[in-house]
Amino acid sequence: MMRDIYLGVRLPFETATEQRHSADILRWLLGTVCRLNALYLSRHPDTPPLYESGVIYTPPDQTAAPPLDKAKVQQIFVAMQSMGLEPEVGEMVLRIMRGAEVFLDIPTLYRRKRGDCNELVPVRVAELWRAGIAATPYLVDPVPTAGGGLCYHAVVQWPDGSAEDPSLILGMGGAGRAQDRAEEIRKNKERWTNYMSAAKALIAAEGADGKELGRKIDMMGLIPKDGFPITP
Repeated sequence: MMRDIYLGVRLPFETATEQRHSADILRWLLGTVCRLNALYLSRHPDTPPLYESGVIYTPPDQTAAPPLDKAKVQQIFVAMQSMGLEPEVGEMVLRIMRGAEVFLDIPTLYRRKRGDCNELVPVRVAELWRAGIAATPYLVDPVPTAGGGLCYHAVVQWPDGSAEDPSLILGMGGAGRAQDRAEEIRKNKERWTNYMSAAKALIAAEGADGKELGRKIDMMGLIPKDGFPITP
């Protein structure tokens, strides 16, 4: 097994062309994690759905990184040197400590119990793929930041063009976005109701297997059995 993969790269966003190419790369990375998660779910079918996992939203890794204590960083480098690690390993660790965008797979995310959009969206997409829904990761239009950069946000795009925002459902924005969160949850409840209605129609018209249809709807992970978690 290949345990971890680290891409020591930076994406440029200075020009419109760079923004377009970098956004494409971000989508491809999200799609890669979606495929990894889909493979994991196929091997571990009893994995709890995202909305029942206890995972909550946390701000992006690059924005949440704490200030570094230079003396303590030096101690870490000395310790790594004493272990015989190459200087490039220290540079990689330093870049992560300064704030690198980390893409976690399902087992790592579920152990951590918190993640941002680039970790939550691939779980939902993989869950929907498993249920036969051709969902895709989607980047909404970037928002300028106070520091002059751009903030990208990932959501799930359904085949009908509608969006699902697992970050918002799992707490992004706190109490200040309670109304938006309620709307996201309402949309998922409406999707569940629509699929249940379609399943009942198939059962009545064609004698379809009700248990199998119900299982596939449950696999979508739209509504947790005990209701959505109470978020701040």
